[in-house]
Amino acid sequence: MERVDFTRTKVPLRARRKPLVILLKPIETERFSLVCLDEDFATETYLRWLADDETTAFLETRFAPVGNLQLLRDYVTSLLKSTDSYLLAIVTNETHEHIGNIKLGPINVHHNTASIGLFIGSKEWWGKGVATETVAAVTAWAFDTVALTKVSAGAYASNVASIRAFETCGFSREGLLRSQVSLNSGERDDVVMLGKVNPNA
Repeated sequence: MERVDFTRTKVPLRARRKPLVILLKPIETERFSLVCLDEDFATETYLRWLADDETTAFLETRFAPVGNLQLLRDYVTSLLKSTDSYLLAIVTNETHEHIGNIKLGPINVHHNTASIGLFIGSKEWWGKGVATETVAAVTAWAFDTVALTKVSAGAYASNVASIRAFETCGFSREGLLRSQVSLNSGERDDVVMLGKVNPNA
């Protein structure tokens, strides 16, 4: 797997308009660094993740497959132009490997809210608490630094591990969208809506 020099960031992750804030350094957890996802992360490994039906089973990106590295670079470049979202690569502190992504956004500047979404591309890290650790860190950063009032998430009802991770981080179930999405099997699934309010807001 490709190693990433996450000490450099060619394109600092920042808002192109207020009130978003500049991410001046990685968001650190015990095992991971969350850094701006730029074109250097558009690797063969990332491409394989997006082509894997099991990895993308609960992602909307499965409906818009990325077929080659140039298309992946173009996709990442388009994400860098966002004015209302932070897209972060999850990089291991020990080996500097890119193992997945986590996103905060879009941020609604009128209501001071945002959503969180993530995926763990490296199956070697499945079931090892990556989601819990990174969601907790991004939520804390969203509250303490970005000063959001609330963050939300949605998860396929059959994605039990994701729902459990958010609940472990203090998110509450706020609703259920019945028969909201179609699975790869053709069956329908519900979407569980979760949210957490900034206790200091």
